[in-house]
Amino acid sequence: MGHRYRRFDWDDPALFLGVCRHKTVSAAGQHLGVDHATVSRRIARLEHALNTKLFEHRPTGFVPTAAGTRLRRMAEDVETSINACEAELSNADSAVEGVVRIGAPDCFAACFLAPRLAAFCRMHPKLHIDLLTITSSSSVPQREVDIFVGSSAPIEGRIISRKLTDYHAGLFASQSYLERRRPILSASDVFSDDYICDVDAVYFHHGEFAPAPRVQFRSANVLPLLQAVKQGEAIAVLPNYVACQDEALVPILPRQINFRRSLYVLLHEDNKNLNRVRAVSDFIFSEAHRNRFIFLAEAPYDRSECDLAGVRISISSPVVPS
Repeated sequence: MGHRYRRFDWDDPALFLGVCRHKTVSAAGQHLGVDHATVSRRIARLEHALNTKLFEHRPTGFVPTAAGTRLRRMAEDVETSINACEAELSNADSAVEGVVRIGAPDCFAACFLAPRLAAFCRMHPKLHIDLLTITSSSSVPQREVDIFVGSSAPIEGRIISRKLTDYHAGLFASQSYLERRRPILSASDVFSDDYICDVDAVYFHHGEFAPAPRVQFRSANVLPLLQAVKQGEAIAVLPNYVACQDEALVPILPRQINFRRSLYVLLHEDNKNLNRVRAVSDFIFSEAHRNRFIFLAEAPYDRSECDLAGVRISISSPVVPS
């Protein structure tokens, strides 16, 4: 009895890479536009064609076996060649189309990128953007995203980085919170039991920076802190560009406690010339430049308007505790 012919389909490695990057067949299918049953079936077909097991199914998701790890390297080489071919041969003036995956911190994604990217997609009907709220720049070399906006530039690897903008951050609270507690006259008045801060926050006290004491609640993401502050439950370190969008947020001791931070855009070298990636990256830079005031302004604000997704909104000068 002869052996059954095992067919290697060149489309299957793309699905295989999707599972490697997204850890589950359902997530991979969602990003690739196919149902999870199709992904499972095609992975099984690929394992049969190669006569080897490619994944171990663990509680954290699908993890490549040793053979799967080798196949991933080879499949990424093929992907790189295909992307290079597309970048070289496609018409630079052609329509922006395809899928672009963007990773960014939650606050920047929700408060700045989301409305602007939605408007950009309406201008390019064939473009599909997946906006993911992630904080790890490792998603770029692992090909989990095409564009990453983060707080640091890489020091190695085939990653291209460019500073997007500097921005200021400081302590904020709601007016209702300030009205029911004793006046805040110095940094030492801030750090009571209901103080919350982001993971890397420090405070300025007696002329020196030091870790914030007695922090009862921490979050790696900014949006949970923002909601706690808006509900009048606490004080937190927040980006100033968020305050531009919410009149209810009041800066606390802005001249004593003020942080200057940076955002960078990271791209993998293999994707830098793809028309869709380049177009989206250029758009992000143009929007950051057009709205640079909300990033670079220090509280208290001295301007009555800021530009949010092309809409002029009025903001009142915040009341700063004396």
